[in-house]
Amino acid sequence: MFILDDLLIKLPAKGLASIFNEVYKMAQAELTDESSIKEELLRLQTLYEVDQITEEEYQQKESEVLERLAAAREATV
Repeated sequence: MFILDDLLIKLPAKGLASIFNEVYKMAQAELTDESSIKEELLRLQTLYEVDQITEEEYQQKESEVLERLAAAREATV
């Protein structure tokens, strides 16, 4: 009976927890990846230069992205 309980309950739960842990690690890596954040800054600058966004939108989004960049740098230290 205990072996059956382990197979039906504990093993799937451990596998699911492992999957969630990997997804969490991947999300953290993406959030703290400085190169993708810098690419976002370049994209914003390009949008502003070709008049796709206003100066106010650019400044607001730039400050948000710079905050993410600062947080990513702090996380890696």
